[in-house]
Amino acid sequence: MSTTTRATAVVGAARAPRVGRAKARTRMPTDKSTTRRATRANASDDAETGTAVDGRKSASIRGVTTTTGEAVSDGPRPMLMVDLAAGTVKFAPTKRQKSQATAKKDQAVKRVSVEMKTKGNVVIGVLEEEDVDDATNLVMDLFFKVRPQDILAKNRLRGEQAKRVRMGLLDGVKTAEDRILISAKVGNVLVGISEVSLPNGNRYGADKLQPRAPRDKAYLSDVCVSPTQRGRGIGRQLVLAAERAMANMGETILYTHTKVDNEAAQILFEKCGYEEPPEVKAKLTSAQIAQRSSKNNPFAKLGLVEVGHILLAKPLTNSDLPP
Repeated sequence: MSTTTRATAVVGAARAPRVGRAKARTRMPTDKSTTRRATRANASDDAETGTAVDGRKSASIRGVTTTTGEAVSDGPRPMLMVDLAAGTVKFAPTKRQKSQATAKKDQAVKRVSVEMKTKGNVVIGVLEEEDVDDATNLVMDLFFKVRPQDILAKNRLRGEQAKRVRMGLLDGVKTAEDRILISAKVGNVLVGISEVSLPNGNRYGADKLQPRAPRDKAYLSDVCVSPTQRGRGIGRQLVLAAERAMANMGETILYTHTKVDNEAAQILFEKCGYEEPPEVKAKLTSAQIAQRSSKNNPFAKLGLVEVGHILLAKPLTNSDLPP
């Protein structure tokens, strides 16, 4: 059956063609014709509420039995999206029932509207699937860098990295139970995101950063705000939302990394109460100490020298966190 034929058949479930009705009446005996017409009448009524009918039995998608007495399992009501200009018909995506772990994760993030330092409010909540593309662009614009020797392959490398970032974000929104993606929106515009991994959750490469963050503790990463929205307190709200979520889930400490040369991130986390654990600082190797002294190295700015990272941590208590 062609795509056009299938589409017609699906839409036709709501109202059978006139020719098909005439043929059905001429083929069937009188006593069955009455039943047939009654079934079609029910089909016409049921079509208004999304019921699927094939002409032989009338089965409500959310019903329990058919007109023939067969059991029908309960399930989502399908919906069609019809594009008249393109001449296409397709099923609209349906929301899957969330697992208990995912529901608990989402409940940990309270959707709040916060007044910013400057005029206006920012809405903090769980990242939605509809914002994944904007989140991908935001992450790429802020974090993607290419080494001078790879400059000719910049577009290809950016495209490949963007695809990986988008898949990771989409997984975090739809299926992952080990991390939470948080969004900041001004009106309908996504202006910032942050990601927090639950203990022993996937950190997408952050688990390789030195000094190592404990695997059995919550970990905050990818706090980013659109350059046009900085200085309004959005980054701080994203960090606080991650802290509240982890405290609501019973976690007592939150770790994160900043790059040695990312002074803006260091200032943000310092204002939020993060510090380098003394026991971590005492165990720094000579190589790690040397990396910290290279933050103003011009070769580091070109990506030719790795500047290293600073591990920060903050104890979490609900009483210390604003609502």
